Amino acid sequence: MVDDLRIQCGSCKGFAPANQFKLHYKFKKVVCPSCFSGRTEQEERKKAAVKAEQAQTQQPQKPAGWDKEDEYLERMARIKQQDLQPKVEKIPGTTLIKFNCQKCNYLFKYDPYRKMPKACPYCDGDIPNLKAFTL
Repeated sequence: MVDDLRIQCGSCKGFAPANQFKLHYKFKKVVCPSCFSGRTEQEERKKAAVKAEQAQTQQPQKPAGWDKEDEYLERMARIKQQDLQPKVEKIPGTTLIKFNCQKCNYLFKYDPYRKMPKACPYCDGDIPNLKAFTL
């Protein structure tokens, strides 16, 4: 058998001697020694951290006078906007929909044709008008 036979790793695409390859439980295939020891995975994590740092520094600059209070208000406005939108999902094969209450975020089934239940079963919060033909 030839000792200098080098083959390509299926995980990192690097080359290593064939007799050093080992079966890895996570990849479920034979990998090179650097992938087996986790060096390749560590390098990928470092690259991802560097990319995240670069993306953070490339964010658009805030206007003059921007402070932590403005940052907090912007974040709260974004969260409130997301919460105000009711989460509606149609249940396949039925006329029912899954509906998240705007008030308490309770998930329940709602029939828009019969308009049942009339209110949230958990907090008795109002259900907004949902037009059945748009669902």
